[in-house]
Amino acid sequence: MSLVSEVIQTTIIRILKPLIRVLLRNGIAYGTFADIARKVYVDSGFEEARRQGQKQTVSNVSILTGINRKEVKRLKEALAFNTDDSLRKFNRIVRVIAGWQHDEDFLDEDHEPRDLLLEGKKGSFSDLVKRYSGDMPVVAMLNALIDSGNIKIIDNGNIQLTNLNYLPSSDSDKKLNILGIDTAELIKTIDHNLLIKHTEDAWFQRKASNTQVKIDALPKIKQRINKKAQQLLEDIDAEFSQNESSNKDDCVAVSLGIYFNQLNEKS
Repeated sequence: MSLVSEVIQTTIIRILKPLIRVLLRNGIAYGTFADIARKVYVDSGFEEARRQGQKQTVSNVSILTGINRKEVKRLKEALAFNTDDSLRKFNRIVRVIAGWQHDEDFLDEDHEPRDLLLEGKKGSFSDLVKRYSGDMPVVAMLNALIDSGNIKIIDNGNIQLTNLNYLPSSDSDKKLNILGIDTAELIKTIDHNLLIKHTEDAWFQRKASNTQVKIDALPKIKQRINKKAQQLLEDIDAEFSQNESSNKDDCVAVSLGIYFNQLNEKS
């Protein structure tokens, strides 16, 4: 086996191991995974052929993917997986929470997110949702944020923002959606940086790591990371918000992610 093949094999194993643990916990057997993988291989084969300037034919994709022509044709004609709906919903929820934190109409005199009336023309929860979620119904957004633990209805009937970060707490399907979205974005960033010819075209991709951190130091380190990383993300989010465009023809979707990882979980 060549060095490149060994590197690719190791890379595949590293990516698949944590993913397959998630799949097994959620009852996804190998056959289901294999069916999905074949479909993604074929769809990606047509995209890669187009990117390389090749003809997007069944024969070319069969050669590129190693899947026989009959199966390529069948999978090409099969219904495409719809991953856009969950991504759109995730983005809408994040935008609403961000708008609540940065739009002056929803802040108090100390520039903190204030409690909102459910209904009202300006500065209400309904106004917030209509302004930042696109066409997502107000009630659907309300239920999603209650379910995720981001908001609560207080005694006077107003809506209070209790958690600035969107992470569903009770619905495992929503957590799995985040797993798919964030993992795909990280891999896309790495892939972009592998393909570029000029370093100035690279997307930011850095990591700090150490293999000998004292276990008893971790709680304090995690606390500092959470505080500093959260502040950075809020600053970046505010800058994104200040540079938004209402014209869909001159804007692009961007994101910045930060994660903490512990290789050997002893604590």
